[in-house]
Amino acid sequence: MNRAKQSYSVSIVKSKQVAGDFFQWDLSIHLYSSETMTWTTSVTDVLTGWRGGDESVICNNVLYFLIYSTGGNSDHRHGLIASNLSLSTSSLMRSFIPMPCALTCGRLMNLKERLVVVGGIGKHDRPEIIKGIGIWCLKDGEWQEMARMPQRFFQGFGELDDVFASSGSDDLVYIQSYGSPALLMFDMKFKCWKWSQKCPVSKKFPLQLFTGFCFEPRLEITP
Repeated sequence: MNRAKQSYSVSIVKSKQVAGDFFQWDLSIHLYSSETMTWTTSVTDVLTGWRGGDESVICNNVLYFLIYSTGGNSDHRHGLIASNLSLSTSSLMRSFIPMPCALTCGRLMNLKERLVVVGGIGKHDRPEIIKGIGIWCLKDGEWQEMARMPQRFFQGFGELDDVFASSGSDDLVYIQSYGSPALLMFDMKFKCWKWSQKCPVSKKFPLQLFTGFCFEPRLEITP
């Protein structure tokens, strides 16, 4: 969003498997400008051994998105690549950024133009089972651990397994289990964990799921 010009842009990352080849995926980035009211394709490339995921975020006009191994990369299950949207001719930044560890439910967030990832930390022998949840911030091309959820909070979710949701806004990270309306917050500024006020929605049947998202009311996006 460009507040000075009252304009905005939208980016879409498209990942499509190459016909007959599971290890190669066509990847393209499409940009929409509200000023010209047109779409342009800024990047077309082919990923080998990787496929694009559904996690992406823009920080400081750089588009970051997660990619997932298709089986040919035993050292990394997923990684991070980027494209600078401020350049007239965009391209993928070929410096592959590995994730801090094997993560479950990795989520990318822009917190005050800081790239943050939240994810479940899997056990060594059974990576599909998480032993904790961590928060990392990308600084100078490397991930720095900002916090790891204390065990008392981790156990407080009750039904938390390898599937959970997270989102963030301003200095706050929100984490919840799909099986419970309980919402845990981490304050990046004060480095503290706390539960939110109890959600008024209660669970009425075993398979009921909960999810949420952050919404920031902003006057400049009104029609």
